[in-house]
Amino acid sequence: MTLVLWLLFLVPLALGLTVQALLRSVFMRYRAVPNRLRVTGAEAARALLDARGLWRVRIELTPGTLTDHYDGDTLTLRLSPPIAAERSIAALGIAAHEVSHAYQHAEGDNAYQWRRTIGEPLARFAPFSGFVFIGGFWFGSPLLMALALAYAAGLVLFALATLPVELGASRRALHLLRATRLVDPAEAWGVRWVLGAAALTYVVGLLDRLGLFFALVVLAEALRSAAT
Repeated sequence: MTLVLWLLFLVPLALGLTVQALLRSVFMRYRAVPNRLRVTGAEAARALLDARGLWRVRIELTPGTLTDHYDGDTLTLRLSPPIAAERSIAALGIAAHEVSHAYQHAEGDNAYQWRRTIGEPLARFAPFSGFVFIGGFWFGSPLLMALALAYAAGLVLFALATLPVELGASRRALHLLRATRLVDPAEAWGVRWVLGAAALTYVVGLLDRLGLFFALVVLAEALRSAAT
């Protein structure tokens, strides 16, 4: 059982670290390649938002690198400095990806709404998750153990719901950049590489959540057997 638990925890972790390294490598490669039109990610994002009539969506800076995201609650597109201010192919790809989330929100996309529906209760429960996990699996409380398993199952569902949202946003981002001629065919290859590497992180994220869930199932069964 110990070997199974280690595999369920360590294999997704190793895959995650590998994919993160790949993403950063691809991002740094295309961050160094200026786009043909010399537009920043923020400029491209504003143009794409306005073209869809999304004038209420604000663009703000957020600290860090690869921390870009769309906040549907406040109608805010948050771009990191390398994306907002730089004129690279990578900046165009990631900015267009986040704009695509704003499009999904505005259109009431089913996958996008489903992810938000799952994510909201998980976010409310997250501050208590440490207490539940410790109480359930350290002190052996059946109720807290059941809650921990339910929370882990919710994380799996959220990761599953995230895949179509993120993959759809990446496909749309590439289409938007081509349709508006913000990128030419040669630049589109670079955008595809950046978005493809980013998409892998969500696949690995799903594997990580599955590993956690099944590890907890194995541990819960072992504790149940020991108690009987």
